[in-house]
Amino acid sequence: MRHMKWITCGWPGLSRLWLEGQWTGLAVAAGFGVIFNTAIILQLKLTGQVHENLPTAGGLLALGFWIGGCLDGIIVTAHFRRQQNLGKERHSEVVDTTEVLQGNSTNLAKNDDRQRFADSSDKVQKNNTPSPQTITDDLFIRARNQYLKGNWLQCEMLLEDALEDYPGDLESRLLLISLLRITKRYEQALVEITQFQKWDGAEKWNFEIAREVELLDRILYDLENSEITQAA
Repeated sequence: MRHMKWITCGWPGLSRLWLEGQWTGLAVAAGFGVIFNTAIILQLKLTGQVHENLPTAGGLLALGFWIGGCLDGIIVTAHFRRQQNLGKERHSEVVDTTEVLQGNSTNLAKNDDRQRFADSSDKVQKNNTPSPQTITDDLFIRARNQYLKGNWLQCEMLLEDALEDYPGDLESRLLLISLLRITKRYEQALVEITQFQKWDGAEKWNFEIAREVELLDRILYDLENSEITQAA
């Protein structure tokens, strides 16, 4: 499954759909399917019944579409890998967890996180039937447990493994947003929220995302006020 992202380059639009969750990827993939099937029909079924240049034009159009789509897929996949490598580089950095974030906003955020993730259901434990997501679910549970213990580095490593195997795991993505917030990577958290909302099914997590935005707003507001006070 780790190499599946490269296989998606073989069908135009599939890389954008699988790795980025973009609806444009679905439209491109479906459009190529229509063009490809039309070209086959012109070549095999309608030869002699249509203008002689039409099958050739259809084949060239499908070929050009496929080449362009494959190149786009390679670019998208390469970007996705770069983002993963950047995340792995962060593993060598020391995250200062002894410094307490400012004010009541941070305490509220931590308490809120513990309540949300401590009460979340253990999907693997409740479902003993093997499924393709079993390993990913197990990684999420382990990551959540490390999060609740305050082991940010171990949590992030587990989340990256889970999202590499299944980029559409929205629970893992939500936990990653909380992790970025609590380790004070606020800009990255906001970027992840924007990406999260592009995934199909993200509307089911509207309350959780709204809560994350609220917590980030409070923290950033407190930081801004603190900087103004220090400057004065």
